[in-house]
Amino acid sequence: MLTGIIFGLITAVTIGVNHLLTAVVARRFGVLRSTTATLALALVAMVAWAFLIGAPFEITRDQLVLLAYLGTCAGGAFLCGYMALRLGPISVVSPIGALSGAMTVVFSFWMLGERPGIVQWAGIPIAVVGAVLASLVIERGAKIRLVTWGPVFAMISVVVGSISNAGLKIPIRDGLDSNITVITQRVYTVAYVALLMVIVSRVVEQRRRRGDPRYQGSHQVRITWKTGWLLGVVGLIDAVSFISFGYGLAYAPAWLIGIISQSGRVIAVIGGVMFFHERLHHLQWAGVALVTVGVAMSIAG
Repeated sequence: MLTGIIFGLITAVTIGVNHLLTAVVARRFGVLRSTTATLALALVAMVAWAFLIGAPFEITRDQLVLLAYLGTCAGGAFLCGYMALRLGPISVVSPIGALSGAMTVVFSFWMLGERPGIVQWAGIPIAVVGAVLASLVIERGAKIRLVTWGPVFAMISVVVGSISNAGLKIPIRDGLDSNITVITQRVYTVAYVALLMVIVSRVVEQRRRRGDPRYQGSHQVRITWKTGWLLGVVGLIDAVSFISFGYGLAYAPAWLIGIISQSGRVIAVIGGVMFFHERLHHLQWAGVALVTVGVAMSIAG
């Protein structure tokens, strides 16, 4: 159990740092290109690690089918997560993303039959209420609006990402090596996201040639060695994070690793305030605090 918690904490730190860097690359290169590039680079690093340690590649057809489905969930989670970080504010969407730890408790109970305690269950609604409060701005005249659409994409990412997080425990519990598990899922994820990028790119190019004003002058920064090195950094950190997450699942319950790994998003909240000069309203700070309390209850319980 202790070994799993250590890997969960490593995952937490890497997720927190990567959220700040992801916000930069998503805004610079666009969501689809950034997601595809970083996921592919991370996959290369993960495969290299598997070869280095001699991970046994033994997988059944049923496991391949399951991981194909989980790869779809992960792809949706990454795309929505990148979009959330692009739209921001980081100090709001990151704590909402931490809800995936709490949601993993639910899916672990449903899919795996794991039995979290009462305190863990109690932390979930507290964190959910906090996520809602962090997403809203109350203006004069009691008018309520979303701070941006970023929180909406963050919540979608939470749901589909939690299914993926909990589901990865199934093949690992059945004896599949954790490295092969996360690599196989990542192969499917990269394939899905890359296919979507190709389709969207062709549609955009066709509409640009037809003179659609919505797509004129929307050229993004070109990815080169000089401009794209940060994509490599994000991809490498993502590889470390996912490998560590897989090891955590191998040594501890999925719900516990899910919660611990997402707790590191507080790093992104602090970074959003310090480096992006984001300023939250009192209600939003209260929401961030409730998310933190809910996640902490799920860990401590």
